[in-house]
Amino acid sequence: MKTLSPSVRLAVAALALAIVPALAAADDPSRAVLAEQDARFAATIKADVAALGAMMTDDLTYTHSSGVTETRAELLDGIRSGKYAYRSIESKDRRVRLHGDAAIVSGTAHVVIEPGGKRTEIDLYFSELYLKQDGAWRMALWQSTRLPAVAPRP
Repeated sequence: MKTLSPSVRLAVAALALAIVPALAAADDPSRAVLAEQDARFAATIKADVAALGAMMTDDLTYTHSSGVTETRAELLDGIRSGKYAYRSIESKDRRVRLHGDAAIVSGTAHVVIEPGGKRTEIDLYFSELYLKQDGAWRMALWQSTRLPAVAPRP
């Protein structure tokens, strides 16, 4: 029996690592929602408003940690113009609660923004609503609250 070359084995392993999580996400709605959120965070950082628009419901409501609430169009315009220049979004402690074709994701995130060249780091708690429309999970609502700064320990 002929054995595969190391480069072919490496390519097969890489392909398996790429395909298996996608298949698992397709079978597990919670993982699919988190994968959609991860893709949205990546598109936000890239300022890819075309991809972002496709990931949102038409009637999206987006409430920033500042309390400012925007529509889908307002948010996308802000990202397109550079008003919101996201540099990183790192979420943790995410929890997904499924209710039929609706999913609520909540957790904490560390967000780095740089509008107008001024770097700001924000720690926040978020709640996000996804709705399954035409077979895809789309963000319908984002609400975040800035967390208080943690005082350094003596």
